Amino acid sequence: MKKFFIPFIHLFSVVLLLGSLILLHFAPEGNDAVSFLKEKSYLSSSAFDSAISESVNDIFDYIDLRDLFETKGTLDLNHTIAQSETNGATRSYSLDYLIKYARSMGYYLNEKNEIMEDGPATVTKEQDEKEHQIRVTYRAYLPDYQPASPADGFMSLGRLAKEALGYLAKYYAIRSRYFDRGSNFQFYVNYTNGNNSTYYNNVESVSAEQIWHLGKYIGTDSNSLEVKSNLNTVPSNLVPLLEARDPYKDGAYVFAAGVDTNFPYDDLYKAAYLSYSNRRQLTFLGLFLFIFSAVLTLTSFVILLFDTGRNEGRELTLYTFDKSPMEITLFLGLLWFYLAKPLTVYFFESLVLAVGNFPEPSFFSALCLFILRYFLLLPLFLSLVRKYKKSTLYSSSYLKRIWKLIGTYVEASKFARSKTFSYILFVFPNLLAFGLILYNGYCFVHRRSLLHLLFSIILLFVTISIDYYTYYISRGLQAAVNEQVKAERLKTDLITNVSHDLKTPLTSIISYVDLLKRENIQDERVQSYIEVLEHKASRLKNLTEDLVEASKASSGNITLELHPIDYNEIILQTLGEFQEKLEKRSLQIITEVPEGSILILADGRQLFRVLENLFNNCAKYALLGSRVYITLTKREKDAVFTMKNISEAPLNISPEELTERFVRGDVSRSTEGSGLGLSIAKSLTKLMSGKMRIEIDGDLYKVSLIFPLVEKEEK
Repeated sequence: MKKFFIPFIHLFSVVLLLGSLILLHFAPEGNDAVSFLKEKSYLSSSAFDSAISESVNDIFDYIDLRDLFETKGTLDLNHTIAQSETNGATRSYSLDYLIKYARSMGYYLNEKNEIMEDGPATVTKEQDEKEHQIRVTYRAYLPDYQPASPADGFMSLGRLAKEALGYLAKYYAIRSRYFDRGSNFQFYVNYTNGNNSTYYNNVESVSAEQIWHLGKYIGTDSNSLEVKSNLNTVPSNLVPLLEARDPYKDGAYVFAAGVDTNFPYDDLYKAAYLSYSNRRQLTFLGLFLFIFSAVLTLTSFVILLFDTGRNEGRELTLYTFDKSPMEITLFLGLLWFYLAKPLTVYFFESLVLAVGNFPEPSFFSALCLFILRYFLLLPLFLSLVRKYKKSTLYSSSYLKRIWKLIGTYVEASKFARSKTFSYILFVFPNLLAFGLILYNGYCFVHRRSLLHLLFSIILLFVTISIDYYTYYISRGLQAAVNEQVKAERLKTDLITNVSHDLKTPLTSIISYVDLLKRENIQDERVQSYIEVLEHKASRLKNLTEDLVEASKASSGNITLELHPIDYNEIILQTLGEFQEKLEKRSLQIITEVPEGSILILADGRQLFRVLENLFNNCAKYALLGSRVYITLTKREKDAVFTMKNISEAPLNISPEELTERFVRGDVSRSTEGSGLGLSIAKSLTKLMSGKMRIEIDGDLYKVSLIFPLVEKEEK
């Protein structure tokens, strides 16, 4: 139940918040709610002062229109309203004639005294403009009008009739508002000049003093410049209007106008008072609802954030949509945010066609846009929150997959010949494709080109496919290399562990064989057995030591002390060590070593171990009575030691296989040896930054050791 209660409360609070915004927008009628609520009542409001100013203007308009349309206080339709001149002849137009002509064109006044043009017509506007053109020289409602030129004043009779009808409509509106039925607005205007007096009022027998005692009033006279009033603002044009309507030009005047604030009559002032009171109450209600709903919305939203993704047991769970990558959620949110606006415009256009004009369309359009965006973006946002709580926001995202792709490619590029070239080969095409996709997307948005959209989609698909394929190639390469490294490490660890495990019993065997030799055993047969044991134990000891040495060399677990060493001297020294052994095989040594020292950077002990293995192999496997060529060559940046001899056994093997562990040139294995010599030599040479190369041409065996020369500092 709680699973649906909090979302329902949040939905209700948002709807309530929107309702309060509607109240605060419409209740003040164009004013902001804060300024509207600061006004204590309608009588102290700016709307009331504006109504007073409008009524004052209506008074003086009535003074003008009464003299225009009335005779002795009654409407006179025979008043001459306008005159025209045609071919030197003057023609007068009465109010009655212009009303009838206006009626013939379909003009009439409705109940609000507004001019309507949809009545039955016997004269069309086209006929009026074509056949009834006149030159107006006089209009009673514009007494100061004078034609500026012979061409001035030309108009159709229908336009003149409509113009006169407009003034008549205004006259009727003022009569209806202040005279024909009771009005809460009262006025008194009196002009005097000696014994002559003219006055205007809308209430019989009312005086200026009586009006000044009403709830709200405004008054003045010609004897004082002071305007007496209890209004917040007084019409600034009151005195100019009074003086302009003075029929005596230099007479005295008294003006008084006011509003009975008890509102005994049902007029516009009472209606405005009641409307203002209702709107004020609605504004207070809207403000209360706004504060309440805002607090409720914020509170329910926070609770929703903490509660989303929790089941009845308060355990974190994800919905089916939450398992999608983060980028899809963000893309849907941005897409909806963009599409909501045209959908709102389309909805309101359809609504106007269905129900007609809509009040405040921009306000309701903005409100509808907010609703469309909020109620879809909120679930998407909560989905991101649930992913964050479950710690899958990044782990399930495309960003992580892309980063993993790049990381895999970077790791795989370590095994490439040129890492920089590998990076460029991966980064540059992707940046180029990304730029082209952005450009085509820009063209689609601004040029409305579907071709650019199609091209960007195809380019995106191709780029993702290539990157995906590259990722799997890189991952496969990295996995293969890791597997190979792991296998080599396991092999090395196995050899090391087995060698150490063999050392202990082997040491005991050698010790007991030595003890047996010290016993005075006369039996020759037993002595031969002891000699075999000693020989085989010694060979096994050498093999074990070679295994440990090979394991250390291949894993790099050897401490090297690199110093400048005379390459020439160490070669000759090693040759001297093996001179006797080589002579027993009747091998003729032919050396070609330059005089003088050739300095290389190496570990003397380990380099001797490498040379020892090479000379030992030569003594074992070289053809009996053949020649061995030993040369040392100094080049620009390195020195090359070369040993060449003819193999006694056929070399049906590749140079690469010879450097593998437990591989011997004697396939029949009739000679003694562990098959680790060349492997150890190659590993040690590599550790000292040197290179060992083996070449085989038939039975010709050639091995080379290349070391960089020591760079001498010139003083």
